Order: sequence, then C-alpha cells, then structure tokens
Amino acid sequence: MANDHLRLRRESTPSPSGSGLPMSRRELAEAVNQYLWRTTGKRVHLDVDTLRRYESGQIRWPGADYRDGLRAVLGVGADAELGFHPTRRGRTAAPTQDVGTWVATWAGKDAVAGADSEVPATAIDLLCRTVLSYPPAADGPDRVDRARPDVANAFASYQAGNFEAAALMASKALGALRSAERGRESADARLCALAYQVAAIVLSKAGRTDIAWIAADRGVAAAEASDDACLRLSLLRTAAFSMAVAGHRGDALVTIEAAAGEFQGRMSRTTTSAAAYGTILLTGAVLLAGAGDQAAAATYLDEAQRAAMVTDADRNDLWTAFGPTNVAIHRANVAAAAGDMDTVLAIGGPLRVEHLPAERRVRLHLDVARASLAVGDHGDALATLVRAEAAAPSQVRHHRITKDVVGSLVAAAARRPGPELTRLAGLVGAPIT
Repeated sequence: MANDHLRLRRESTPSPSGSGLPMSRRELAEAVNQYLWRTTGKRVHLDVDTLRRYESGQIRWPGADYRDGLRAVLGVGADAELGFHPTRRGRTAAPTQDVGTWVATWAGKDAVAGADSEVPATAIDLLCRTVLSYPPAADGPDRVDRARPDVANAFASYQAGNFEAAALMASKALGALRSAERGRESADARLCALAYQVAAIVLSKAGRTDIAWIAADRGVAAAEASDDACLRLSLLRTAAFSMAVAGHRGDALVTIEAAAGEFQGRMSRTTTSAAAYGTILLTGAVLLAGAGDQAAAATYLDEAQRAAMVTDADRNDLWTAFGPTNVAIHRANVAAAAGDMDTVLAIGGPLRVEHLPAERRVRLHLDVARASLAVGDHGDALATLVRAEAAAPSQVRHHRITKDVVGSLVAAAARRPGPELTRLAGLVGAPIT
C-alpha cells in the first residue's frame, strides 16, 4: 500500500528553489543528506529512487538515520506522521533531534545571512539574523508571492508545536519580503505584518525577547499600513506579549487595555473581529493573573467569553485558534497562575481539545501536568507530559513547565526513575542523581 503520509508531507513542503512548487524528491533527498552530514558527520546517499520506494510503500521502515533526517527536514516529531511503522524486525525510533540544532542550506541561509558570513548555529539564530539584517535589493519573479506559502507554513508549524520549523519558514519569508521592499517590487503590507508576527511569536517563545519586540513593532507598522483594523489589533496583541516577556508587563497591559477599548465597538461585526478582540483579552488575562490581579483577569476572561459567543465555534481566523475551547484553556492558565490547581484539573481534565492545533492542546497538557504534580498524582503528571511530548516534541522540550515538573518528579522518585521519566529528564537537561 502506498505511503500517502510521506508523499503528502513532501508535497506540502515548498521547494527550496523558491519556485512556489512542492519540494521534489530530489530536493528532499539532498536536504536529508545535508542534514545528516551537518548533524552527525555521516555521509549518506538517499536518492530519488529510494524515496520513490518509500512513497510507494515498498520500504515501510527505513533505517534510523534516514528516518531522523526525514523527520527533521519535513518538520514532524514522530515516524508515524510520515507513515513509517516498524516491521517485526524494526524498533521504535529514538526521539528526533530538534530541527533547531541545524540550519539547512535549502532554507536559503546565504540569501539571508550572506555567503561569507558566519553560519547561524540554529534556526532561531537564523531568524534573529534575518530580522536584524538589511538585505540588498533583489530582483526576481514574484518574490512576494513566493513568500506567501512560507508565512502560512510558519504559522502552521508554530501551531503544530514545531518552533524550529516555524523559525526556518519565517526566515525565508522575511528574507524575500525585505529584499522585495528594497527592490522594485512593492511588498504586501498585510503579508509583511503576518511574517513579522509569526517571527515575533517564535522569538518570544525562544527567549529572544529584544529581537521579538523589534519584529513585533515592525509588524504593527505593517498592519497599520495595511489599513486592516483586525490585523492591527492582532499585531498589538503580539507586541504586548513581546513587551511583557521582555520585562515590561505594565506597558503591555496599558497597550492591551487601550487597544481593546478602542476596538470593542467593532467586536461583533465578523468572526475575525471577534477572534482578534477575544485573543488580545486572553493575553491580557494571563498577564494580569501573573501580576496577581485575579479579579481583573476574570473580567477579561468573561469579556473574551462574550467574543467566543460571536464566533460560536473554535475557529482559526488570523491564526488565533480562538473560540470557546481556547477561552477555557486560558481559564485553566489563569487558575494555574493563581495556584488553584483543583480548578485547573476541573477544567482541563474533561475538556475536549483534539480538534485544536497541537500548540494549544499541549499548553493545556502542561498546566494539567503541573496541577497533577501539585495534588500528588505523580503518575498522571508523567503520563500527561508523555502525551504532550508525543504531540509536539519541540514545544514540550523547551518549555519551562516541563523542566520544573520533570525535575520535581525525579526528586520525588523513591528509586531510580523509570525509562519514560529518564528519557524526559535527558531531553530537558534535568539531572538524575
């Protein structure tokens, strides 16, 4: 039986040539070979014919190196997402190495950083350099149009919990858009705003707060140039979050209050306006809860719930994943910030989140794991972390809650931790004595 998972994943990945076409088998083979050489020093020779056999189902369980390379290049966290399943001779593959440990040449790093410059060590470093650089003008056919799928893929990768892949796609998009701005093409203000937005979100999550703030500020300027009020509100949310993680919570809350107040009268016009309005309130609620103002946080949550009634369903307008379920997830976030772990479990335990993007599901799982630990249910805490890591390995491995929970579970273990806890401890760098 043909392996449609692998084929569809390849075809949904843009060609590194910038043609706007899907990645070809030859391009995928070259990217895998380059990745393995850069990360392991091994010279492998994946070729078009072998990839064709993978996609036709003739080979159901490739060698471990090839599986590692394919997972990394195609931005997935598990073999099953590529249609690979162990045969009777096979074993489950080891956890994938994060895409953030490499910068593939097919990501267009030379166009971003310059062929003679130092190669960035990670995808996040590449994105930082892209935001901070001033590329020369570059002519070429449809550079702006070629950036559109990269922006969409960056958001999709972020929502899948694969922050490194999101960084690579955002770097490609911004490199093309900034070159177009300095060339003869007119960059699309809306597209630029979205590209800077996803860059700022990823950089904030990666702890590069100063550069995230720069990206967010440029995104706000582009959104204002687009004359799209919903997009502007969405970018102000991202800018406020970037301010907060950079240590300016008060300024962030002032920004949110002013933006939401100005927009409130337009909230119910469309589902997109409701989503933009509701999402900035959710960000405000979390920031208020972190500052200890639970009453104000509850007010924001209730107003966000009113916006969710306008959407009447969980939607993804402007990549917000906004709707009643996301409001419930943020109620759990706020309860966790207040130390009310019983409420976290009461909300998070029965909440159905399978239909939401992985990033949202995993964020709830992390709060539930922390709450389970707090009430003494160590088994559920570990099981929840394992489930979350399977859904979005990159997001889970780099989140501080994971390290906190894993460290506490290791410290509380009566004897040497079992294999799952040992594995998670290794992933997050938690010491095992």
